[in-house]
Amino acid sequence: MKKQFFAQLTFCVLTAATITLTSCVEEIDRSNRYTFLGETVGSFLEKHDEVYSDFNYVLNRSGVMSLLKAYGTYTCFAPTNEALERFLFEQDSIYRASLLPGSKKVVWTGVTSPNLEELSDSMCTVISNSHVLPATILTLEMEGDVLPARNLNDRYLTMTYGVDSLLRSVLYVNGSEIISSDEEVENGVIHTVSSVLNPSTNTVPTQIKDMPFLSIFSEALEMTGLENDLQLYKDESYTDWDKVASNADMSGNPMRYPPSRYYGYTAFCEPDYVFQDMGIFNIDDLYKQCKLWYPEATDPDFKHENNALHKFIAYHLLNYHLLYTRLVFFNLKASGGGVAYNSEVHYQTGSDRAEYYETMQGTMLKIMVPRSSNVIAHEEDGTDRQLKNTIFLNFSHEALNLADPLHTTVGKKSIPVGVRVMNPTEVGNDPERFPGFNQEALNGSIHLIDRPLVYDEDVMAGYVLNGVIRLNYDALVPELTNNHIRWYDGTAGLSFPAASGFFIPDGYSDYVKVYSDECRLSYYAPNDGYDEHNGDFCICKGQFDFAYRLPRVPKGTYEIRVSYIAGSERGIVQFYVDNEITGIPVDNRIYSDDPRIGFVDDSRTDDNGVANDKEMKNRGYLKLPITYRSVYMNGPARRYSHGLRLVVTTKYLTDDIHWIRIKNVHESDSGSDFYNHDYVELVPVSWLRREDLTLDQKRQ
Repeated sequence: MKKQFFAQLTFCVLTAATITLTSCVEEIDRSNRYTFLGETVGSFLEKHDEVYSDFNYVLNRSGVMSLLKAYGTYTCFAPTNEALERFLFEQDSIYRASLLPGSKKVVWTGVTSPNLEELSDSMCTVISNSHVLPATILTLEMEGDVLPARNLNDRYLTMTYGVDSLLRSVLYVNGSEIISSDEEVENGVIHTVSSVLNPSTNTVPTQIKDMPFLSIFSEALEMTGLENDLQLYKDESYTDWDKVASNADMSGNPMRYPPSRYYGYTAFCEPDYVFQDMGIFNIDDLYKQCKLWYPEATDPDFKHENNALHKFIAYHLLNYHLLYTRLVFFNLKASGGGVAYNSEVHYQTGSDRAEYYETMQGTMLKIMVPRSSNVIAHEEDGTDRQLKNTIFLNFSHEALNLADPLHTTVGKKSIPVGVRVMNPTEVGNDPERFPGFNQEALNGSIHLIDRPLVYDEDVMAGYVLNGVIRLNYDALVPELTNNHIRWYDGTAGLSFPAASGFFIPDGYSDYVKVYSDECRLSYYAPNDGYDEHNGDFCICKGQFDFAYRLPRVPKGTYEIRVSYIAGSERGIVQFYVDNEITGIPVDNRIYSDDPRIGFVDDSRTDDNGVANDKEMKNRGYLKLPITYRSVYMNGPARRYSHGLRLVVTTKYLTDDIHWIRIKNVHESDSGSDFYNHDYVELVPVSWLRREDLTLDQKRQ
């Protein structure tokens, strides 16, 4: 579909639904292109000054124009004169409105005048760098959710897709429509965009503060001091980006080190109108409500973690930089740069997608797309919303209010469950309600939510987390997400010695401990040929001994399971939880049809495998789930006999930090053993004991 769109895309006069380019865009003679005959990005823009004169002025002020006339490879997203004029007017209006009497704070946008000539040199540099990437990227190479390289501000640009009023496919970069594409010149390519791209170098708290419709949340973030926990950007002391680790992949080949060590954050924010609909009009009103939500948080100091307002805001914050399209593994595609995958290849049709993260409150948040739901919600404006295509926080099928599914609450305190994360494209299309909306900050993402997000342990334990909590190992390490390693899609243009993945060095993250000098821990990027959950996995090679930090869960007794793929070189493993030995060593070289495990395919039983499930569980094993697919079996992973889930232990978990440790105890290992590990499961024993569970629920 995208190929068809880009083949048809030409310079044209757009309707009022997008942006009026006037006849100047039509005047560009596409037959008179000096492609590969000496014309540069800079000279092309100057040649068509009637379209780009304002942008050319900014480029010259910043000095970037000289770069675009030099040798190299560049992609330039060039806003039209009308786009820059509108940008200056909007940003100046936001700034001036914040100066009026009654405004709570001055919103600094970097623009204090609608006049182009009054832009500061620094703002010209920011705008210029936001629109230029140091690589040539044609539209047919734009796949996934981010562009294949960072811009000159060292920022990724996001991509989303839509249709115009004539139902033609449209590509958006940072919310700006590409209205003409692929003008190839000697040193790169030019794409014309309908609006100025996000030029922000703000950190997450500053970005929130600059959006006037988040004034209550912003004030609470400042009062609690939590804004100070969202300031880090890049670890400049990390200098191993160009290193390669030997004997790191499954075959003993080298793997490259991570290319960077960025920090990252995500903030889920209620717009002011969400609070106002509840009768909350200022920070005092919010604090009163927070004391009802968190009655045991009695410390009066807003900066104390046992203060009710502090608890409320902390639960909205993650130390992961999560783009909207990467909140869950859904509709993700990649092809190029050494990787190729489609997230939908790895899941059964109608299987929910869920991720679990520990918030800055020290409690768990569930992010979910309920793909198994056929419920359609009817919104107040008359539109219908399919739940299976919507991202929710703390969704619960069991608690869902079918009469009003977008407003489900649970318990005496009416705690909202199934809080909707607003689609940023929809938000950006409503500038009256969300003026100055800017989702991506320098060091994180800001997502708007449609109801208050509250942690209540009884609600979480009884409804939201009352089931299998499946945690991919790569999701346990924030740095893998923050540095575009997890679900790597080839967009960074990196070359790999062998396997497409990354060696994870000791000390790279506080969420991983390495106890052996011979330990070689690595991450394999998703691949449609892999049978693991999400198509990606981690391995540890040699005399490995390492541990992962687990996210906190509600206090209770849990069955702790791990998944692995058996094989002749998978080693003999001793598991520990919190440095306590759990059972005897497990020989991962034994395949599941061995009598010590006893796997029998369901099709070879008279009862669809029910008795075999019980027999395997008595030996401490489970088949893989029915929710995702095995490529090898071309069906549910449950049928894949090389894959297993092992019950490590049953343990009462407090609200402290817990670790799972994995040690190779194969004494005759020559260094070729490796442990293929995919995910760990935390399953409440109370849920396992329920008698009303269906067979499919038990096999999730």
